Amino acid sequence: MTGARRRWLYAAVAVLAVVLLVVVWSTIQTERGDDASKPVASTTPLAEQGVQGGTTVSPSNTLGGSEPASVPSPELDVGSGAGSPIDPWWRRVPPVAGDLIPIDRYAAGHVRITRTGEHLFVTIEDLRVASYDSEVSSVRVLLSEGAVAGVRRGYWTQQGDDEDLGTVPADVGTITFDIESPRGLPDEVRSVVLLDPDSGEILGGAALIPTD
Repeated sequence: MTGARRRWLYAAVAVLAVVLLVVVWSTIQTERGDDASKPVASTTPLAEQGVQGGTTVSPSNTLGGSEPASVPSPELDVGSGAGSPIDPWWRRVPPVAGDLIPIDRYAAGHVRITRTGEHLFVTIEDLRVASYDSEVSSVRVLLSEGAVAGVRRGYWTQQGDDEDLGTVPADVGTITFDIESPRGLPDEVRSVVLLDPDSGEILGGAALIPTD
């Protein structure tokens, strides 16, 4: 074989090798493109995969469902004083309490109003009353919408809407009025006021403050 033919043979082999490499490289790239275009198997909904246009998935509850777990509504304790804003005062406000202070004459003691079910309890503890010019033998007890203000001696802003609980002996000490299913009370009871039933003098009163 002459030198010229040998050079042509080498050149042909080189070209063939280059063509073969190009064909192989093209085949590999085509296979990779096919693999990338194939869908990925998944049991996750499109919305959870973040695909644009998917709907929002609701938070799952503890059982794995798509509905949110229900939250139980708090139960109302009828004896706690909590109630609807449209309930009467005796259902939504008590317990309340306050100390008796002198007004026109003298009164001392502690007043406490609580509720259990349909019963309203008005308790006066350590009751002491006196008048300067006459003996006080009995005491008239009012639930009043008017306010009692003062510290050592106060005054009563009578508003004409009161509930008369009755008259008790002045030396009773401690007494509790049990009112079942109260009706006719003032819209807002702000004080307990003590009167001398004989003279009509205002002995004293207590401002009622909500307590725990």
